[in-house]
Amino acid sequence: MASLLQGRLPISQEVLLMQKGMMMRKVRTKNWKRLRYFKLQEDGMTVWHARQVGGRAKATFSISDVETVRKGHESELLRSLAEEFPLEQGFTIVFHGRRANLDLVANSVEEAQIWIKGLQLLVDFVTNMDQKERLDQYRGRMEPERGPRSLKRQMLQGAGDRWQWVQG
Repeated sequence: MASLLQGRLPISQEVLLMQKGMMMRKVRTKNWKRLRYFKLQEDGMTVWHARQVGGRAKATFSISDVETVRKGHESELLRSLAEEFPLEQGFTIVFHGRRANLDLVANSVEEAQIWIKGLQLLVDFVTNMDQKERLDQYRGRMEPERGPRSLKRQMLQGAGDRWQWVQG
């Protein structure tokens, strides 16, 4: 789904690199650290991750759900891993409400800076949107996609090999 704000999104080198995607470590505890592929979607407002490049997308979040982005030294969890990873490679995505923070460790300081700067740029953009733009963005996220991929094949009950195509 193309964003309704596509032409108004801030374009920077960081945002473009985020759209290409990067492998980073998702950290939940001192013992739970997993490599994941994070990518900013084409709409510029959604981030998804998968276990590997080209893998099935996992939980996504909207830039509008992000309150702020903190550098690694501001996270207690990342500070506790300072012997394993340089603090400069880590950062935390803090969400509005009760959603748990997302601690990430990039493969290099440069990659961490790309995500920190890019996310903050997008968060600032969302924060400064007027009411109409927010409503348009919300509507755009909530409308189902149209087209051949949105067709779902469902088998008719008791119809054997007959298939029915329904709009999903």
